[in-house]
Amino acid sequence: MKTAIIILITLTLLLASCTISPTEDTTIDTCSDFEGAQKDNCYFEANQCSKVSNDLLRDSCVGNLAEMKKDVAVCDLVKDDKVKANCMHKVAVVINNQEMCNTIEDDYWVDNCNFQLAINNNENDFCSFVMNGEQQLDCRKEIALATNDPLLCEYLGPVEKDQCVYKIAKATLNVELCTMLEQPINRDSCRLKIARLSENSEYCDLISYKEIKENCKQNFETQS
Repeated sequence: MKTAIIILITLTLLLASCTISPTEDTTIDTCSDFEGAQKDNCYFEANQCSKVSNDLLRDSCVGNLAEMKKDVAVCDLVKDDKVKANCMHKVAVVINNQEMCNTIEDDYWVDNCNFQLAINNNENDFCSFVMNGEQQLDCRKEIALATNDPLLCEYLGPVEKDQCVYKIAKATLNVELCTMLEQPINRDSCRLKIARLSENSEYCDLISYKEIKENCKQNFETQS
């Protein structure tokens, strides 16, 4: 009996010694079967950035990892300055931190970061941090249309301003916004459109041009 117990204890110890430690890395490296760019792409897709041999691809991988972890400190591992700036931009956007945008040391990515957060938050004040003039106007226009705020259209040039106001007037069916348009004929065309969309014949009386007014009233006469 004692012999049997000793044998059982011995077998138990042998089995225990063969058990893999829970801290041991048992991950199968399937990417090692590939070569060159294919291997790098495999490691890139697996977020195993340290194993990527191509510098730019490795930096891009680290940028994606920083975004995923929402940790801007990871961006310090990026070697290329522009890729690092893009990395910080990604993290700032994903954690919705506009102040971080202005710590980026690359004008292009500073502008893109502020633009994206302005749009994401419908925050016109953030557009002021966009230094590229054309992009700043696009920023204000996007927010104007998203929030139906015609006052933001005032930042735009005459043609774009009218287009911006007209879209908001149609979206809100607010005929009073038509008065903000530069050209009298555009104002009347706007009133005609709102009258039709809102099915309100009273708006026809606001139209100054005789031909447009008649067109407006005829539209409702044919419906009756």
